[in-house]
Amino acid sequence: MTHRLQLDDPDPGGLGLLEGLATPLLLVDPAGAAVWLNGAARELIGGGDPVSVALPAGAEQARVTLRRGAAALEVDARISPAGTAGGAPLVLVEALPDTPARQEVLRLTEQLVALSYAYPDMRFELTRDGAILDFAAASPAELNVPAERFLNSRVQDVLPEPAGGLVAAALDRLNQGEEVAGVDFALPGPDGSLAGERCFEARLVALMDGARVLCSVRNVTGKARAERQALRAHELLVDAIESIADGFVLYDADDRLVLCNAKYRELYALSEDLIRPGTSFETILVEGARRGQYAVPPDELDAWLAGRIARHRAPGPPFQQRMADGRWLRVEERRTRDGGTVGLRSDVSDLKQQEADLCAARDEAERANRRKSDYVHHLSHELRTPLNAVMGFAQLIGDELMGPLGNPRYRDHARQIASAGEYMLDMITRLLDLAKIEAGRMELHEEPCDLGLITDMTFAMMQAPAGARGVALVCAVPEDTPPVRGDLSMVRQMLTNLVGNAVKFSKKGGRVAVRAERLRDGVLVLSVADTGIGMSAGQLPRALDAFGQVHERAVSAERGSGLGLPLTRALIELHGGRFEIDSAPGVGTTVRLVFPAGRVLPPP
Repeated sequence: MTHRLQLDDPDPGGLGLLEGLATPLLLVDPAGAAVWLNGAARELIGGGDPVSVALPAGAEQARVTLRRGAAALEVDARISPAGTAGGAPLVLVEALPDTPARQEVLRLTEQLVALSYAYPDMRFELTRDGAILDFAAASPAELNVPAERFLNSRVQDVLPEPAGGLVAAALDRLNQGEEVAGVDFALPGPDGSLAGERCFEARLVALMDGARVLCSVRNVTGKARAERQALRAHELLVDAIESIADGFVLYDADDRLVLCNAKYRELYALSEDLIRPGTSFETILVEGARRGQYAVPPDELDAWLAGRIARHRAPGPPFQQRMADGRWLRVEERRTRDGGTVGLRSDVSDLKQQEADLCAARDEAERANRRKSDYVHHLSHELRTPLNAVMGFAQLIGDELMGPLGNPRYRDHARQIASAGEYMLDMITRLLDLAKIEAGRMELHEEPCDLGLITDMTFAMMQAPAGARGVALVCAVPEDTPPVRGDLSMVRQMLTNLVGNAVKFSKKGGRVAVRAERLRDGVLVLSVADTGIGMSAGQLPRALDAFGQVHERAVSAERGSGLGLPLTRALIELHGGRFEIDSAPGVGTTVRLVFPAGRVLPPP
């Protein structure tokens, strides 16, 4: 406590005059202790502990420091002698209230106060238990609470739930040592509906005196709605990206992964553990290549990686990339405005296979077209030769160039005319039959077919040409062979075609055998085997082509139409059966007609 001054001047009323001045005044002894303060000085420094002043020596005006306990205050002051007390000289310290520094402090204080009232936050000055000491709010009704309720109340009791409970919990955290506590809460609209819901942020901070708390509450409804809309838009975007059937990926300007969908991870399954945000494209590519994800030879891998990275950094037209498992991916990449890269990956394996199939079909169609052209040329020769014979012999007979018609040589010419006509008729019939089968217009007239009897009839017809060539015909069809259900004329035609071919391509002393055998699964196999010139594996597909010719005239004097084997295969397939052929050059050929079990009838 400041002790009273005992001045040598007998007029103690002078201190009374100084006491009422608005300028802070202090009397200080030589040790710097303040022995007297007027009211303005006490208000400036505050009451309590003794006050000391650090005075510069010999200065009339200086910036001095006033100390009260641990507190210190710097002021601009005028210093002058003030008489003595108890024989000790005193100094009068007069604080200058209108210094530029003080004016700046006052100006900043006024701005701060004005700004605090202009700021949209609601501010509450609280005690540690939540009692409201003061508040400032531009619109207290935003909290659905009348302003008068904030007076002489605790903030946690006044705020509606859940705000009150959250603020009370934040106060507890401050009292437990936290420097700043924050809570977020939402309140329904004035009408109580969620449509008008308002969102708030509350922040509580302890003031410097340790006894008070400043609580600011801000209405962030617009911000919260914008954030919810942004989150919803982000969720919609992510959902849309996940719904894309192709793989989608986005890299930032530093070429690091931002996001991708599940399809992208599925397409690059060997690198799936690396495909996460922040991983660079080069890392994913190189490690995927090291794990064998791409169909690239090891000696070409470094060059391929360099080219792929360059193409990624300077995207161009889409390209196709083959994976190690045989899949083909279509890669399409584009640059974004901020320098990133967006890409799509499409599995085009099916399209690639279709393309290969179309190419193969085109090549096969071109080959078939060439074969047909060759066959037309061959067919024209095969038809012109007998037709020329027919016309020549007919004209010879008609003009009686060899004398009157009674000449026996005319009979030979007539037989040659008939033979040529039969040959042309057979060829045309086979062509028509094959065309009808391919068009699906050939009908079966089914009845039981005795294979032993059909074989005998075929041998009887082929005995003359076989005998002329010195070829033996052998029938190995058991008597108990069950009949098959089929078209009798077609079955006979199949066997005739096969036996005729076997005789045609067998040399003198050769052998043609017809066998029948029923297998365990119930199917019946009718086979024709010869010891003729045979065919290589590469010649078989051509022999089975509808317009194929395997052997030239240098190999066989009887070239034929080339329709026997293709027509036979078409006829057995029309019966639901299979056509099988084995052949080797110089060994012979075996053809098997396999009738399904459903066409095999019980033995008579």
